[in-house]
Amino acid sequence: MVRIAKLLLVCLLCCGVAATLTACSSDDDTPAKIPAEQKGIFTDPRDGLQYGYVTYAGLDWMTENYRYDINDDVNSSVYLDADESGITSEANYSSARNLQRYGRLYTLAGAKAACPDGWRLPSDEDWQRLETALGMSAGDAATDGWRGNIASSMLSVYDDHSDLNLLLGGYFFLHVGYFGSWRYMGTYGYYWTSTPDSSKEGEYYYVRKLSYAHSEVCRMSMEPTSYKLSVRYVRDAQ
Repeated sequence: MVRIAKLLLVCLLCCGVAATLTACSSDDDTPAKIPAEQKGIFTDPRDGLQYGYVTYAGLDWMTENYRYDINDDVNSSVYLDADESGITSEANYSSARNLQRYGRLYTLAGAKAACPDGWRLPSDEDWQRLETALGMSAGDAATDGWRGNIASSMLSVYDDHSDLNLLLGGYFFLHVGYFGSWRYMGTYGYYWTSTPDSSKEGEYYYVRKLSYAHSEVCRMSMEPTSYKLSVRYVRDAQ
């Protein structure tokens, strides 16, 4: 009887450990997506293109990267497609596929030039307001680097979509070779703010950086004339 009791005790302990391991392995630390308060459609009267928007914390945010053509190749670009040989070329500059999905990449000046009436390039404060509405603490929102755990409510990657639908459109760096360099499409997304970073010498502006491999959102700053980034516009909720 003693031996049987010991065996039963061992079995119970083993089952308890197994249950604990199973419970731990199934834990999901990813927070639930925060749904938009409302949704709508905006039509740019200059070219007739339409953009969805969603509302968070009293602000309307566009749900697509902007595509307006400012007719300025210095301050606006489309991520090049490879042709059938796998080589990118200027012949593919107006790539319908990348333009439709990822929009145009703009310098800060280009982003301001492309902005439609009634909308604005979001400030760093606007981004922080969005981030706190999606669950980031105010303290984290005001710090630099990767912070918060809210990317799931912001990013759309593969078949995993959010209402805000931020995309990983990469960036264009103007000073590598004669034609510059497109980088990181599908891996990172970079979005301008209108707010200068006064903590640095020279001219830098805050941006938001997101990655398919991070659950956090990065607050950092970049030179406004050296890079072309994706753009989302914002307005006070209608």
